[in-house]
Amino acid sequence: MSKANRIGFRDFFKSITKEDHIDLIIDANVIIAARDDNHKDNKVVRHFFADLKEKSKSYTLFTTVTTKAEFLEYYRRKLITKAIGQVYKAYEDKKIITKDAFQEIQNQLRARNLRQKREVDKQEKAEKELEAQGFDTLEVEIEPFSIDANYFKDSEIKNIKKAFRARTVQSEVGWLKLCEKSLVQQLHDLENSLDSMCHYLTTRDKESKKFFVEEDVKWRMATQICAETAMGYSDAMILNMANHTSIKHIFSLDYDIVYGGHISAKEKIIIIPDKRLKEYKTVLKKV
Repeated sequence: MSKANRIGFRDFFKSITKEDHIDLIIDANVIIAARDDNHKDNKVVRHFFADLKEKSKSYTLFTTVTTKAEFLEYYRRKLITKAIGQVYKAYEDKKIITKDAFQEIQNQLRARNLRQKREVDKQEKAEKELEAQGFDTLEVEIEPFSIDANYFKDSEIKNIKKAFRARTVQSEVGWLKLCEKSLVQQLHDLENSLDSMCHYLTTRDKESKKFFVEEDVKWRMATQICAETAMGYSDAMILNMANHTSIKHIFSLDYDIVYGGHISAKEKIIIIPDKRLKEYKTVLKKV
């Protein structure tokens, strides 16, 4: 049996002192949860960083450029979904989009609403199963409603885009104008905030370069990590980068990172919320 390299918040904070500086690799889920007040894990992540600030001398956050892509992709979908919803609601009074665009948004909203219903049904089913087994649902973490279900999928956005005029004609808002108002400045601001928050794990970054134990990153190792547990390639890129550095800790909310890290990043310590640790132990004890 492999040595466990996952740790809950409680034990992590017991392992550090006020004199310690902590270098920490974080994944996209952590960054998104920290930034989005409506995210299911927002409070959990914010409390972690508040405790880290209080219980350590200082800390530095590291991530990867693939994580930046995940972060900005999440917000692209969130922001454009909000913008589409606003012009859809204004259609009856102001007719600011074409009838075709209105009807296509209506079609895609049905698909999104169905996803939301499935999420609610899944939660209710999980609660009933736990209660039937005698578990206290207040003590055992149930997979929360996925905020991702609130946003249009990329395929749905493309279908809506096709129904819009490209450019604004008289009072009808074109797709390019919608993007200009809802995405252009906002995504640049989000990218700048992430650049201020984290250093990117690359040998070209001054702050992270000193942590690399090898001069060149072996990119093919990410493929090996991906193949070992069928984890997502973006997550495999994080573990591969971590393995090329001396940075000890990874903070993640992602099951794939915990599972894959147990197999493919044995020298790292992966920090996860205490409640989630209990759930993962049930599965990983067999690994």
